[in-house]
Amino acid sequence: MNIILDLLLLLIVALCIWDGYKRGLIGGIAGIFAIIIALLAGSSLSDNYASEAVPVLEPFVDGYIDSQKTRSAVLEEMGYGSTDLSLEDVLESDSSLRYDYAVFCMEETGFHEERAEELAERSVRYSDQNGVSMTEAVVSILCDTITYVMGLALCFLLILILLVAISNIGGLVFRLPDSMELLDELGGALMGFVKGFLYCVLLCWLLSFLGLIIGRGTLEKTLLARFFMTFRFLTNGLL
Repeated sequence: MNIILDLLLLLIVALCIWDGYKRGLIGGIAGIFAIIIALLAGSSLSDNYASEAVPVLEPFVDGYIDSQKTRSAVLEEMGYGSTDLSLEDVLESDSSLRYDYAVFCMEETGFHEERAEELAERSVRYSDQNGVSMTEAVVSILCDTITYVMGLALCFLLILILLVAISNIGGLVFRLPDSMELLDELGGALMGFVKGFLYCVLLCWLLSFLGLIIGRGTLEKTLLARFFMTFRFLTNGLL
């Protein structure tokens, strides 16, 4: 899986460079703007409407987090695998473990360590502000996160496809004059690289929530994925 993901990321960048080379500088810049518009609009739509799906998802997430298998795995990670105490008793005896509990729950759900830590902090705050148990807080944050991420991915794709379709239907192809053909092609290739780079950063961000599908630890073992994950400033505004 690690090699496949590396090859996929390389392929995305290569195809975007070639597409940018063919489209030219102005077309490449337009492609980047299309990504930004689709991302901002998708994030806004998901933020406003994805929560409508939480009641449907909540029973499944609650069942998974509250299952004996998950509880046992989390207690084991916390160093209480052999205790006779329940999870609630362990957390009550040492409130500092609430953050660790939330982190391990997120990781058990397949979230990347970095995402798990971010959401664990939100879970602790949610528990304190709303006076609910950590399990309830974790389930709530998980449901909000999953619906938002899936909603964002869907809206982003649909809006991007719509923008591309509009540009193709309208025949909106702008090229520099023939005398600047080399600049047009090289500039387009550079813009294509930037577009491919953005796609890879966004894809790795999405995959950081899908450990149960691609395998836990896959991103950490993949060279290019680790590289693209370091560009957090591009995804910090999400979630």
